[in-house]
Amino acid sequence: MESHTPLSRACGVPLRIMAKFLTAARLTASAKATASLAEARSAKADPLTPCSPRTDTDRMLLSRRDLLDLAVRAAAVPGAVAFFSTWLHAASQQQHASASHAPPEPPLLRDYTPTFFGPDDFEALQAFTEILIPTDETPGAREAHCAHYIDFVLQANTAYAPELQQQWRDAMAALREAGFHSADTEGRAALVEAMSRPEHDASVTHPAYVAYRLIKQHNTFAFYTSRAGMIDTLDYKGNSYNASFPACDHPEHHVV
Repeated sequence: MESHTPLSRACGVPLRIMAKFLTAARLTASAKATASLAEARSAKADPLTPCSPRTDTDRMLLSRRDLLDLAVRAAAVPGAVAFFSTWLHAASQQQHASASHAPPEPPLLRDYTPTFFGPDDFEALQAFTEILIPTDETPGAREAHCAHYIDFVLQANTAYAPELQQQWRDAMAALREAGFHSADTEGRAALVEAMSRPEHDASVTHPAYVAYRLIKQHNTFAFYTSRAGMIDTLDYKGNSYNASFPACDHPEHHVV
């Protein structure tokens, strides 16, 4: 019988990194499925609505299982431990300090050189993610470094997801064609608004709508996988158990 070595053991990836991704993915699913969590963030990153009619664009999107698989594979490449350890904690450090005493951005993220996106595309992606999930009283895509996450995961899956990588190249070409790269801040916000209209009005079309949906899906997953989204925004405190059962009078049910 063929034996299989766990991916984490074969690549030497700490189990805590894998565990954080599994926990974050479950929470991401909860944020999309639970109304109270969705409402808490509805003005920032409206989760994809599974109850709405599915279009050809929707069918091109990845499932949450696929997104998690990409993340786990990325966690197995050289440099993954350093990247994800820094990425998972950077937002918390920035969020919990006052603006005048905020710690410097970690060098790994501050000096990050994208390897999948070119410099212009990466800057455009950063701007796009920050429009979708802006910073207000809670952190946004900027603090969560969503663009950094997307770039790292895409380049880490070069051999595994060539079709997805081509979708991203097409998406960035569509943004450039729409004028997003050269637009100013207000112009970019207006373009994102225009690209999003087909999502709410089936009679409207936009040539960059597919790009909008692709970026939105990966940005939402990255944000709710990050500490900024998972803990600082949703206030997730981890799994817990009851130490006692005062309302239950069945002793056999008290075993933990």
